[in-house]
Amino acid sequence: MKITGRHLVVTPALRRHIREKFERLDRYGVPPDRTAIILGVNKLQHTAEAVCSIGGKRFQAKTSTREMYATIDQLVDCLEAQIRKHKDRRTEHKHGKAASRRFSQPMSASSEEEIEIVRPVVSVLSRAAATNRLDPRPGSVIVFTCADSGKLQILRRVENGKIVLIDP
Repeated sequence: MKITGRHLVVTPALRRHIREKFERLDRYGVPPDRTAIILGVNKLQHTAEAVCSIGGKRFQAKTSTREMYATIDQLVDCLEAQIRKHKDRRTEHKHGKAASRRFSQPMSASSEEEIEIVRPVVSVLSRAAATNRLDPRPGSVIVFTCADSGKLQILRRVENGKIVLIDP
């Protein structure tokens, strides 16, 4: 941790206060790789700026008040909020809109295999239109509601290139 003062002498008490406050950041389980703190005084405004990096991600905050200890407290609060938000994003594992439609469910209590259940968007198509939309690669599948019968149907391209209609 590097602490620098601009137009200000950094006292041992001020260093101790900074170190105590920055220890709060360790509770997120990701200690900062490097931290640089710049303290300054301009007339009656006490400013503090901090730049720290955690795992290659850079966090930066700057605050200003009329009292140096309050400025440091606000600075740590701001950095803490950024780090918490970053950690929450990493643990949520969001993968866009498709993630809300997908989830895994165990097959049975004794089996370790999982089935991925996907709820596809089902279009109303004729069989000919569905055949045209089907990907030419073997194993491709399209789920649609048949315009003629109104029933849910599935087209699947098999290994030899033929198309199989599955009428559940």
